[in-house]
Amino acid sequence: MSKEKIAGLMINGRLKKSGVTFYTRNGQMVARTAHSNQPQSRTRGQFVARQQLAHSCRLWTTLKWAGEPTFATEQSPYSRFRSMMRRTPVVFLPSTGRLSNATLLLPGMPVSDGLLPTIEQRLGEVDGQPALLTSLQRSDLRRADSLLLYTLKQTVENGCPGVVVKRAEVKAADMVDGPDGLALAADEFADNNMGWALVHVRQGAYSAQTVVTRCTLYEQYTTEEALQRAAESYGGLTK
Repeated sequence: MSKEKIAGLMINGRLKKSGVTFYTRNGQMVARTAHSNQPQSRTRGQFVARQQLAHSCRLWTTLKWAGEPTFATEQSPYSRFRSMMRRTPVVFLPSTGRLSNATLLLPGMPVSDGLLPTIEQRLGEVDGQPALLTSLQRSDLRRADSLLLYTLKQTVENGCPGVVVKRAEVKAADMVDGPDGLALAADEFADNNMGWALVHVRQGAYSAQTVVTRCTLYEQYTTEEALQRAAESYGGLTK
């Protein structure tokens, strides 16, 4: 790389000084500003969008720990997840402190997307036992099909909320008949700090599924007060 001498210094690469970056290009010294003098824009709309994106990114990392993401669309799995997350509630968290990296269990959080029909799901009971009720019929399943159950749990450790995601295959033979289709019955489906989604898989194709849950911890982070507190931690909103 060629060298340039500026103010008594020999440059071999880049030098940032007084807001200006000096570097060499094709043997010539080039200077450009190293930063913008414009204040960072943080309108209400921008702040809401950034808060949702930041939380979605953390949830995506959590979801990946459960296994290879089940999003088979033209978009990348991550892009599709972020797009689907725009339909979920926005939570507002501060830039520093124990809540800055929190994750919250959201109703409607996507776990999969694909070409197979969406399975309608809700929480209820079968013969008096808590259950995940679905619209899936035994006739909808082929021999080589599989079913993946996503289980999400809201935790709070040292005052910081977190989400743990697990995924396991379930057999249609282990499901019972519910009012609208097959159902999974167990005491855990009464847990108000958990959420579930059952995904139908067939030859690399998935049903588009989102989480059903009774968990409401997230609600306290969706208020106007939560938005204002979070915004202040970033320096406040701009007009």
